Amino acid sequence: MGSLVAGIGYIGARLAERLLDAGEAVVGLDNLFSTDPEAIERLAQHPSFRFVEGNAADDDDVGRAFGLGIPIDTVYHLAGQSSARADAAPIRFTEEANLVAPRVMLDRACEAGAHTFLFGSSLQIYGRRVSGQVGETHPFGPLLDMNHLSKVYVEKLMEMYSHNRGIRCVAARIGLVYGLGPVMKTDPRFMTAPNKFCHQAARGETLRIDAGGFQPTSMIHVDDVSRALVALSHWPLPGFSAVNLIGETASPAQVAEVVRRVARARGLDVSLEATPPETPIADCTFLSTLSKCAFTPERSLERDLPEVLDYFMNREDITPRPPLRRGEGEKSIPLPVPGRGAGGLGPEASL
Repeated sequence: MGSLVAGIGYIGARLAERLLDAGEAVVGLDNLFSTDPEAIERLAQHPSFRFVEGNAADDDDVGRAFGLGIPIDTVYHLAGQSSARADAAPIRFTEEANLVAPRVMLDRACEAGAHTFLFGSSLQIYGRRVSGQVGETHPFGPLLDMNHLSKVYVEKLMEMYSHNRGIRCVAARIGLVYGLGPVMKTDPRFMTAPNKFCHQAARGETLRIDAGGFQPTSMIHVDDVSRALVALSHWPLPGFSAVNLIGETASPAQVAEVVRRVARARGLDVSLEATPPETPIADCTFLSTLSKCAFTPERSLERDLPEVLDYFMNREDITPRPPLRRGEGEKSIPLPVPGRGAGGLGPEASL
């Protein structure tokens, strides 16, 4: 049996690597909207990887992916327009990629007899300002963009298909993903805050934090996400399940301070500018039922952000910055410390 990974992007490419390393046959489907063709070419060198260039919202393209002669047991649906920014893509494209494509993929998965359908949802469906204990039963919060609004629709769609068609569906509500992977974005519209801050620091740009950047969220390394998705493919519960994929609890402002400190150790003069929060910082604890699968994140911001910064510093399109003189680069900002919040699933942030 094999797996179909729809969306060979930042998370999907690392997941495909992991599945191939475990001896699985993998079919990749991607329309190359915002991914890296070189990463797909590297995957294509593996004899157990097959790639279909196509649109996950197009029934014929999806049919080609399922029709390669590889029995598909698990579908990982990570395709979609991932940016919350309105200028990332036309709204019609976002609607097709985020609303139509999951339905097409579910129809084909059911017809092919796939056992499990996993969807890359988001921790942001709880809202951008959460407090208290945030587990899977926490209510959805205010949603301010089409990308995250579509996550709620797809989760309810999966719930319906699970009930009506019998396919096991799991919505992985993923925290803010960071870290070095086989696909690395450089367009800020498609980058999460930790990687974007490293990219900006390598370019000598000021790291800017808006008022919302002081609110805590959960951040998880791309490698931990791929491990968690594989663990969820063996999730013992039938029907529909939603699971938080979380790591450390921290705010973007705290991450920016870590990046500034790491950059200074490498001779980069990086400044921070922040708009103070207008309301008190929420105290929250993120929880996950994935702990029942004995899953624990292995990566951390302190350990793994340096290699992200080094990656961007070594890119040919980054202009090297002169080293600092003693006493330079000390500009910083006071960063309020959020409440405790890893929920026992991962190490607490000490940022």
